[in-house]
Amino acid sequence: MTAPVTTTETGRRPVLLAYGVLTALGALFFAGSFAYPWTSPEDGTVGAGALPRTAGLLLAVLGALLIRQELRTGSVLEGDGHVEEAAEVTADEAHRMRTKLIVVVVTMVVTALLVPFLGLLPALTLMTLFLTAVVERQPLTRSVLVAVLVMALSYLLFIVVLRIPLPFGLFDPAVWSQL
Repeated sequence: MTAPVTTTETGRRPVLLAYGVLTALGALFFAGSFAYPWTSPEDGTVGAGALPRTAGLLLAVLGALLIRQELRTGSVLEGDGHVEEAAEVTADEAHRMRTKLIVVVVTMVVTALLVPFLGLLPALTLMTLFLTAVVERQPLTRSVLVAVLVMALSYLLFIVVLRIPLPFGLFDPAVWSQL
């Protein structure tokens, strides 16, 4: 992890905007989670509202703390997009970074569109495989291993431990029982 490098420039508008979006997104998830129960009424286990409420609250608090940090110290981490000198990044490197960002955003949108068809875990597994193999250019065996581990850990955490109902898409037994 890179150590923070302090700068005299505080309150950079793009950074504050990004942190504000994180804070607002967290607040929206937190507020929206109250439409779901904290615990399951049938057996008292963790309900559908627990994850978005907890994650939303944590994201909102983290975003607010980052805004405070940016306003107070204006710290900059290496590689956070703050360019000290224009000569440090060549035009080719800047183009590669923009292309990579666009590919990641498009991949996330495609993944969200695949969730109703494939289910959440297979869609996220494919996204992880694509991002590690294609975007990050990791060896295929490592990429497959990371994707399988992400799927296994997600399954264990969300389905086995937390018992959160996830969309299964075509892998839903109810879909196959109708055929």
